Amino acid sequence: MSEKLEKKIFEKPDDLKRHEAFVAWLRENDGEPRANLIEIQIALENEKLNREKRFELELKERRILNEHGREWIGPLSDFIMMRDIPGRRFQTKPACAIEWYRGWVYGLTLDELTLKLSKVLLQAPELRMFRRLTLIDPVNASCDYLHEWGLLDKISALDISYGRITDKGALTLGADRSIKKLKSVDMTGNQIAEEGLAAMRKNFPKVLIDDQNPIIINRDDVEEHVTTKKTKAEDDE
Repeated sequence: MSEKLEKKIFEKPDDLKRHEAFVAWLRENDGEPRANLIEIQIALENEKLNREKRFELELKERRILNEHGREWIGPLSDFIMMRDIPGRRFQTKPACAIEWYRGWVYGLTLDELTLKLSKVLLQAPELRMFRRLTLIDPVNASCDYLHEWGLLDKISALDISYGRITDKGALTLGADRSIKKLKSVDMTGNQIAEEGLAAMRKNFPKVLIDDQNPIIINRDDVEEHVTTKKTKAEDDE
């Protein structure tokens, strides 16, 4: 029954009635904490909540996550959580963050993307709702993992801005057919030159890609530098 309800939620995550049905099932099957979390997060979606009520709900949310959060993010906890300290069991690393949606992990901010973590993001049942990814200080290897492990098929929004991505990484992403399925891609502030920019714009015209600071080595500059060194060495002789 749980699997059927969850499947319906993933098929149409904005359908409130499907979440309410899941909450009812949880309450009947010893899932009170998870049910409470879902109801709280749904209530927090109300933009008209007054300040006092919002603070009260956010406090309850933190208490529930502190008690049960590690269980609900599964193996992801090994990569993004601080040590399990009594009273502060659910504390992410300084550069990491979790965005929840009605009781499920929806978005992640990660300090790095590794091979093992890529597998967890793809395979962990706790991350079936995962759709948004932000990487802090992304590099070309990050693009390799996104491409090689099919992560672009899983997410809908990607933020890899202000990192050290060059043409190599941009070409890797630009050649991935799944890039076209994403709703948003932010590659602002990397080190991408014209070849990489063209590849991204061709396959994802909406990409945010301003403020690039590409490291460009001009062949003439290299030859001039080498010639200058040789001349100096000859003069020394």
